[in-house]
Amino acid sequence: MDINRVYLLIILILSPDMSRMTSRIMCDHRIILVYVNRTRSMESMVAQCREQATLLDPITLPSVEVRIIEWQNMTADQQGTEVLSHLKHILNVTQTIKTADCFSKQLKKLRHSVREIQGLVHKAWRYANNNTNPNPEANDGSHLLASSNSSDITDIFHRFYKLLQGKVTFFMQTLREGNCR
Repeated sequence: MDINRVYLLIILILSPDMSRMTSRIMCDHRIILVYVNRTRSMESMVAQCREQATLLDPITLPSVEVRIIEWQNMTADQQGTEVLSHLKHILNVTQTIKTADCFSKQLKKLRHSVREIQGLVHKAWRYANNNTNPNPEANDGSHLLASSNSSDITDIFHRFYKLLQGKVTFFMQTLREGNCR
């Protein structure tokens, strides 16, 4: 999928009154693959940066591992709250890091992708729940989630990649179950 199609898709996702388009996008499992591939590309670009990838101050990143049994025992609201909390945490971390120019460009792209995924998850959640907004605890519950410290900037990209492949994908599947034909 070329970049113009991705941008058009994102505009349609984030535009108001696009409920039919939202259902199509929500029901298409391939949309997450676009972001997975984009994140892999950013991660490889960061690996090519000549500057040192070690941060002076360690950062705290969310643990994005999926424990299948625990995940399946969670309600859709709990899953959504966790996904949105992880996304918010990653976004906050990327906004506070001061890095060399090479890393900075990729972090800017990553922030853009995180915001797009937040919008996608938010729209899909609202669509699946008859225009009900996500639980407000999703905005401040990140301190309750497991996390770990890292001094390697590439960990940010890797965690976001794993979050997309795991929890975001599983959450979108949960939303699709009752809302897609």
